[in-house]
Amino acid sequence: MNEKHLTEKDLRAFIRLLAGASPAPGGGGGSALMGAAGTALGMMTASLAAGNPKYAEFKEGTTSALEQGMPLTAAFLDAVDRDAEVWKRSLRALLLPQGDKIQQEIRQDTLDQAARDCSRVPLDVLRLCKEATDLLLALETMVGEDAADELGVAAAALSASARSSWLNILADLKSLSGRDDPFVISAYAEGKRISEYVTERCDAMYERMLAVCDL
Repeated sequence: MNEKHLTEKDLRAFIRLLAGASPAPGGGGGSALMGAAGTALGMMTASLAAGNPKYAEFKEGTTSALEQGMPLTAAFLDAVDRDAEVWKRSLRALLLPQGDKIQQEIRQDTLDQAARDCSRVPLDVLRLCKEATDLLLALETMVGEDAADELGVAAAALSASARSSWLNILADLKSLSGRDDPFVISAYAEGKRISEYVTERCDAMYERMLAVCDL
């Protein structure tokens, strides 16, 4: 398996990898993929509106959303590969010798750094989720009820990505908890704040779009 090119595989091959025994792609890659799907659906509504005379007054806004959103989608996909790479380094750290005290200290320092590196990827995914959420909220004011299904699914996917990424962060930092580590304190605070920001807004948007689509 070449982790550097996970997102270049076809979808069925990627899902087979996700279902396999390898630790990567795993929860981090799955979370990032959900974020990419949610953002892409938002961009679909922007693409449809940008070429529709009905939304001519919002052309600048939809064009701007596309200019911001397409790089976000790519960044989510890059995170799938980044997550696999840091997990590979983490697994290598587990294999370091621990015969004497010096080796044990080196191994523990390496594992601690690996835990920080692993948590940085889902933290970046959360940041991307926040940017994508703000774009969805802006698009809602432009296309609104006409794209309720796509916006609703996009919001649900971003909410799932944010919840999953927050869980990934907590799992990655667990081995460092209780150590007064400045990175842990900072990552926990930022992750919690962004997770709540995204899930509150995306869940509320989903409910609004559900009300539009409901029978």
